[in-house]
Amino acid sequence: MRVVTEDGCTGVGEGWSADNNTAAFHERFSRVAPTLLGADARLIEASHAALWSETHWADAAVASAIDIALWDLRAKTLGVPLYALLGPFRHAAPVYASGGLYTDGQDPAELAAEMRRYVAQGFSAVKLKIGARVMPDEIARVTAVRGAVGKDIAIIVDALGRLTRETAHEWLEQLALLGVQAIQSPLPVADIQGLASLQRFGRLAVIAGEAEFRHDVLHRLIGHGAVGMLQFCAGLCGGISGALKLIALAEASGIAVTPQCHGTAVLQAASLHLGAARGAVSMVEYHMFHTHLHAALPPGMRRPRDSGMVVDERPGIGVDDTVFLSGGVDGTVRAVVTIG
Repeated sequence: MRVVTEDGCTGVGEGWSADNNTAAFHERFSRVAPTLLGADARLIEASHAALWSETHWADAAVASAIDIALWDLRAKTLGVPLYALLGPFRHAAPVYASGGLYTDGQDPAELAAEMRRYVAQGFSAVKLKIGARVMPDEIARVTAVRGAVGKDIAIIVDALGRLTRETAHEWLEQLALLGVQAIQSPLPVADIQGLASLQRFGRLAVIAGEAEFRHDVLHRLIGHGAVGMLQFCAGLCGGISGALKLIALAEASGIAVTPQCHGTAVLQAASLHLGAARGAVSMVEYHMFHTHLHAALPPGMRRPRDSGMVVDERPGIGVDDTVFLSGGVDGTVRAVVTIG
């Protein structure tokens, strides 16, 4: 989505959607957009407080998209990159290549070749899916990946909440023997006690929170020691404003964070700015499958250098928003706001 001021300045934002249910997002946005007309775009915190709701994911996603757009607009107006408003710059955002989706007919060797390509592109960490098949088959897939990428590349696995309390410890034992660093969503996020047990088990760092928008749940993941890395999506957890609150809470508890990124170049860029600005961000997901509009990203955000994506001096989040107009992208929404 784009926010356009009376004097023609623009900010772009993006919100997550459940199961690609964009209709729910747009229905909610159509009700919210009129409330933005004539508002002061400088008052991001006030706008966020007025719009934020945890009643439904679409409420949270719309508020998140608007928040990202307003932060992008603020940075552009000031002529600075977004990271300059968020924290001390560390030159590059640490990233991992997110792929390894299940593909019909793909064998372990083909999966290994996919991961080897990511390493050849400069990534020092990769992620693949597990949990949909029986344990011996999945361990064979991870073994093939480890053989392909070498011992120094970090491997993360995403179990999509498919493991059970009864079997999860055995999975973690087997994965630890292969040098896997972390496991995302070994159990459903609602099973906070089960996740805490796995985190205490100590074999792998537990990552959880990917599609959770309720801050009380994310707070409980931290408070109960259920995660080694808190995961959130800036397009769902409240945009930049929500992400900063979660990062601060996790950092105070000594827990790293890892922004999830399943979307377009807009959400990818916003996540990279968070990673470049805040040291508590251990890794930013860089999706190798969901790469929509990545031609709009600056060159430094398209290929890693020294295991990170370089965030340059372009004002705002750095995305070329003319792509949304010239690239045939339908459904661009304009909301007029006032900025002094």
